[in-house]
Amino acid sequence: MAKPPVGPGTRGGVPPRVLVVTYALDPTADYVLQELNERGIPFWRTDLADFPTRSRLRATLGPSGRWQGVMHDDARGVDLSELRAVWWRKPTTFAFADTMGESEQRFARSQAKHAVAVLSSLPDVLWVNRPERNADCTKPVQLAVAVESGLHVPDTLITNDPADVAAFAAEVGGPIITKVLGGIVHTEDGKRGQLYTRRVPPEQYLDPRIGLTAHLFQREITVKAYEIRVTAVGDQLYAAKIYAPAGPGQLDWRRDSRNLTYAVATVPGYIRDGIREMMHRLGLIYAALDFIVDRNGAHWLVDVNPAGQWAWIDCTRDAITQALADLLEKGSP
Repeated sequence: MAKPPVGPGTRGGVPPRVLVVTYALDPTADYVLQELNERGIPFWRTDLADFPTRSRLRATLGPSGRWQGVMHDDARGVDLSELRAVWWRKPTTFAFADTMGESEQRFARSQAKHAVAVLSSLPDVLWVNRPERNADCTKPVQLAVAVESGLHVPDTLITNDPADVAAFAAEVGGPIITKVLGGIVHTEDGKRGQLYTRRVPPEQYLDPRIGLTAHLFQREITVKAYEIRVTAVGDQLYAAKIYAPAGPGQLDWRRDSRNLTYAVATVPGYIRDGIREMMHRLGLIYAALDFIVDRNGAHWLVDVNPAGQWAWIDCTRDAITQALADLLEKGSP
């Protein structure tokens, strides 16, 4: 079988050494890919939804113990032996023909997932980040690792027992908030919405609906000065202050994104050290971290997103773009 044809973005017939896995309309990825193009670094952009309907994989294992072969579509692809970096950004799931039944698609999805794992077995390939590391970075894990790394985290309760909530509020001595344990995007009756952080009034502490599933509660940082989004790219940290006007954005700035203002921030050395230690323990090369800074200057970590967005913040966008392009070009942190 012939190798995949060389397509746009390659230089001098050199096969791409960078694989970018993300959804088709990902404007954040576009900034980095434009930078790679300007540097003459060939890459192949694809999505899990392209496999196996629009892209193909051939991998063989011989005495060398390393998978050899290609993954490609009709225009471009990567030679597995040439691959040096994978940017696992925001892929969508595998897609199959509508003619396949539900059980057939379930089996095919499992087969495709295990086949693509060939990429994970390749030695000397930089992953930003490995998908299993992203999946392991759950709220309970990330908050515990943050504390172990010397960072401050608001007192937190995870429970499905309504009786625990009032006791927790009394223990922390102030108002509490609740937030989802996973992603905030929620679809109900075909309508897409977002589940933002909200304050829990005392009359809802014993709400029986708490018993329907697990919930996360935290002590509210009521003396908030501003928030910081820290983007970690390898050992480099890029911080931006986020100021929300009075209103719903004060509790969760995502509720009022159009009216936010930003400024470049400098975080204390012990925070930088704690972030790097936490990233190492979580096995992450890239992450977007959210901190609340109170009026006393204390930094409270509230979220770690291993595939978080960054391009909407003008004051740090160019620096992060350059840093990610540097990582992918070098193939090492």
